[in-house]
Amino acid sequence: MNSISKTEEDLIYLVSCAVNSRQPELQRCSDMDMDGIYTLAKAHSLASAAAIALEKAVPLTHDFDQAKKKVLRKTALFDIERAVIFRELEERGIRYLPLKGIILKDYYPRNGMREMSDNDILFESSKSAEIKAIMESLGYTCTEYGGVAHDVYAKPPTLEFEFHRNLFTPDALHEMYAYYRGIGNKLIKDEGSQYRYRLSNEDFYIYILCHLYKHYISAGTGLRSLLDIYVFNKKFSDSLDREYIKAELDKLKIQSFEVNVRSLSEKIFTGQPLTEEELTELRYYISSGTHGKEQHLVDNLLQRELSKDESKNPRQRYLFSRIFISGESLKNNYPFVYKHKLLYPFLIVYRPVKGLFTHPKGILTEILAVNKFSKTNHRNKY
Repeated sequence: MNSISKTEEDLIYLVSCAVNSRQPELQRCSDMDMDGIYTLAKAHSLASAAAIALEKAVPLTHDFDQAKKKVLRKTALFDIERAVIFRELEERGIRYLPLKGIILKDYYPRNGMREMSDNDILFESSKSAEIKAIMESLGYTCTEYGGVAHDVYAKPPTLEFEFHRNLFTPDALHEMYAYYRGIGNKLIKDEGSQYRYRLSNEDFYIYILCHLYKHYISAGTGLRSLLDIYVFNKKFSDSLDREYIKAELDKLKIQSFEVNVRSLSEKIFTGQPLTEEELTELRYYISSGTHGKEQHLVDNLLQRELSKDESKNPRQRYLFSRIFISGESLKNNYPFVYKHKLLYPFLIVYRPVKGLFTHPKGILTEILAVNKFSKTNHRNKY
């Protein structure tokens, strides 16, 4: 697997050993740059998975040992807190659907392999006030409330729950927003519960693909996302209804994306050689990290502007759209101004002035990213 660094190769090797329950080679582990691997693993939320593989071959460094212990402790805390929250939801008759990492973590070979920064739960949007009261009574602070997508609750030092009223917002991925507005007919009641629901394996796979795609075409997403796809397919591949999945992904316009991401994840976590195009894709994931990269976000937005009309300057159109916010973005982020259009000129002045005071470094980073954009070097084909 050339054209990526030795550190990147080593991390992928360790994670592959972890999820495939293989013993890493002692000599290879002894020659690894542990500090470099730890830094990269942390950026991709894979430090615990790497540690679980490493400890089979060599003594863990302090950083890896602490990373594994922290993930195990945080996973246990999430499990305890989630059980309490779910009991409260059941007692109040509020329907809910656990999402993403809550489900995926159980498909990994060992507890603590799949790191989670938060827990995501879909709920009935009419129950927002009730859930807010529940969470606050349990010692959580509401840090976001009433948005289009979700409400956020945090309990120091590490716990965070996102309650989603919508899985996607209408301002970007219209097909996914419309598709998941009708998710009710895909929900299956969980055994032993009155109000907890689940998705079929096929529909859960479709959802994690959509979530991955959302990040992929925005600021990017990292190796953990590829690992989720690999682990899920490794566990369920023989039993999945591929025809149903293909038909649904065709509706969502990401069927080719699924084919490519499944192939890439299979190859890198089983040590198969990659084509030059696949290496380019892998570099994109590696450079993104878990939470994406500002340059990727700007590149992807500019590329979409370029695809609309190559005769015009995408940088100018991008900056114009960032200053003169409109449409669904205006409606979702500034609903009061959306309803009272006379206030719009004040918003145009307010947003950049506020930005200069609250996150000047972010504005500078974005401007530099716009300047660095090169339409000839861009790789995103979806």
